Amino acid sequence: MLVLIVEENKNPVLKRIPNRLYTLREIIQNEFIEVVNYKDVLLVYDQEAFKKLLPVNRKVDKYNIRGTFIITGNDERYKDFKDLTPEQIEKYTKEFEIEQEKNIENEQGEELEDEW
Repeated sequence: MLVLIVEENKNPVLKRIPNRLYTLREIIQNEFIEVVNYKDVLLVYDQEAFKKLLPVNRKVDKYNIRGTFIITGNDERYKDFKDLTPEQIEKYTKEFEIEQEKNIENEQGEELEDEW
């Protein structure tokens, strides 16, 4: 299925993965995952991320999502995951992308001085 994988400090990445619970757990890196409705998609994330003190990845509505999470389509008829549509891919890639300016501001580094 086509999903977006959102890692901390990275833009969402579109991937095709098997529609298997094992695969979702492997990507999230935890057996205990949480699945919640978000608008017209499902968010899959680490249920224990707060206990593990993982850093906040993204803010979604009023909630902080910690660690890597996955955005999948929501097959309401069969109560299952499904491919994201092209429109959803575009919408959620833009919604969760990190602005280039934020990346530059957050980078730590030393100022170089001219030794001339």
